[in-house]
Amino acid sequence: MSTKSKSSKEQPKYPGVRFRNGKYHYRYSITNPETGKRKQKETPGYNSAKEAFQAGIDIEAELRRGTYVEEKNIIFSTYVDEWLKMYEAHGNVKNSTVFLRKVNLLKATKYFAHIRLCDITKKQYQSMLDDLKSKKLSYNTINLVHISCKMLFDTAVEQEILKSSPAASARLPSFQQTVDQLESGTSLPKYLEKNELLEFLETVKENGTVQEYALFFLLAYTGLRIGEACALKWRDINKIENYISITKTLYVREGVENYILNTPKTRSSIREVEISKKVVEVLDSQSLWQKQLMMAERQKYYTKGGFIFVNDQYKPGYPMIHEVAQRGMKKYLLMTGLSETLTPHSLRHTHASLLAEAGEDLEVIQKRLGHKNDQITRDIYTHVTKKRKKEAPLRFERFMENI
Repeated sequence: MSTKSKSSKEQPKYPGVRFRNGKYHYRYSITNPETGKRKQKETPGYNSAKEAFQAGIDIEAELRRGTYVEEKNIIFSTYVDEWLKMYEAHGNVKNSTVFLRKVNLLKATKYFAHIRLCDITKKQYQSMLDDLKSKKLSYNTINLVHISCKMLFDTAVEQEILKSSPAASARLPSFQQTVDQLESGTSLPKYLEKNELLEFLETVKENGTVQEYALFFLLAYTGLRIGEACALKWRDINKIENYISITKTLYVREGVENYILNTPKTRSSIREVEISKKVVEVLDSQSLWQKQLMMAERQKYYTKGGFIFVNDQYKPGYPMIHEVAQRGMKKYLLMTGLSETLTPHSLRHTHASLLAEAGEDLEVIQKRLGHKNDQITRDIYTHVTKKRKKEAPLRFERFMENI
């Protein structure tokens, strides 16, 4: 007596299901909206006829409700290219933001490059996030990848390329805090204490150029972002009322000659930052140094920019780029014996911490930094002012004893 195959046993129980290439598929038909003609479709392969049949029943129900979405066969890497073009054209975003999205989507492309969008499962997507952590990427970096992917998948759903986003219910990997972070109650960014800052600036003054000293002094004494400082022009300095106008930020991706001046990060970033006479003096020294550079390089000096901090090597007169400032800072940190992991942005945090230590109000500090409500600045302020609060009873006693 011959034994019937598995497919011949199960298929009568599940109409519309057929066994092909080791998998069960449900066949159904849809109407092509462009031609009005019917065409045959089938579900992906399942391990059992029952699973394929259930998937088919769901599709039939969607067809009756008019909610059926025919998922397209477009692969991930192709859609990334298309999405970036749409994002740049219609997103009302800066060049730097488009580049950031591209960088983060490229990280995801390493996992999904040749996979169809509709075949990327929630499990696969979650595995990618977890694997990024195993590769020692930071929480912030993984979060940026997730945000970019989520935006891309959401657009695909809106365009009816996908039924649902595999990123919708994903969870970012957890990161255990260090002992220092647990003890302090917060995860604070790195910044310099007052004596460390003075030592660092003295090292730059003795070993660096006038421009290097002027840049790091300005960052520490104003809390400007490095992009804001590199975009500064001489016309932004008001020496009569002693303030700097912050109206732009520098973006350079392909050669300094192709620099772009973007609007600041947020509305609150557009501001006037008051400066001291000491800052004005340092800027005057920078102006004199720059005039000497212009004379020495007058044949090729770029005069149209009017930048305060400039390239002084191969493209004199063009704006200084972030990487140059970073390399210079690392060099002088090593000379001073301080942590070389500090960056020009650390001087912004340093400015916030020293203002808090000097007794300035949080609202004033945030306005000066161009923050509407920044949690990092708030955390630094809370951390620094704890010591002052603990000394309050002693100050009260001294006040009472002087009656």
